[in-house]
Amino acid sequence: MDDASLAATRVALVTGAARGLGLAIARRLGQLGHPVVLADQQDEVQASAQQLRAEGIAAQALRLDVADADAVTALPAQLAALGPQGRCWDRLAILVNNAGISPKTDGRKRLVSEMPLAEWQRVLAVNLTGAFLVTQACLPALCARGWGRVVMVTSQAARTRTPVPGAHYAASKSGLTGLARVLAGEVAAQGVTVNCVAPGRIASAMTQAVDPATNAALAGLIPVGRLGRPEEVAAAVAFLASDGASYLTGATLDVNGGNFMA
Repeated sequence: MDDASLAATRVALVTGAARGLGLAIARRLGQLGHPVVLADQQDEVQASAQQLRAEGIAAQALRLDVADADAVTALPAQLAALGPQGRCWDRLAILVNNAGISPKTDGRKRLVSEMPLAEWQRVLAVNLTGAFLVTQACLPALCARGWGRVVMVTSQAARTRTPVPGAHYAASKSGLTGLARVLAGEVAAQGVTVNCVAPGRIASAMTQAVDPATNAALAGLIPVGRLGRPEEVAAAVAFLASDGASYLTGATLDVNGGNFMA
């Protein structure tokens, strides 16, 4: 079976895929021949999937709040309903946990001393618990086929102190790294790898929540001299989702223009 035919048997589910990084990741995986399912709680996810279909990509969409445990419990049935004979569930092979939020107030993060508990809980619910719930729901399909890829989109904030994201965001992304490492050890023998991609400052809707002067100043500190592009993060995710990354698990791939080097 050639690479294109093989990719067509490996469905990829990408959360937070209505726009930005998630959409770029779905597009890249689709360009490689994977049927892609875009999951997002935003209505625009349907239009995003339609846009990918217009580009010749086999893309479908579903509404999903990853922090809603009941909704995630229904995810296998939803995936089965998306294709004939449950194709999107039975062929699920790649999961990209990208859904995440990073609230700002007047264009800046809240300090720990002023952070409402509800905001802390919501960020962890979406960024960390959501990834846990979706991964747990998808593991049976990945393990059953004996080949799977789980990619957690974390952040440079999980690797070192960064000035823009709040403590809740940094804590949630650090938690994702820990989750990935433990899970990687648990499912390696079943042919499933679990890795992280840690983007630095990437031009996206989330980045635009911060004032342009701050983004310009931060770009000046990056060795390559600019913000990253969503497509560059997508390329890293696509590598980790490939056969070429079969001996790589429990690792973090930094995509930050040299702003953090480990």
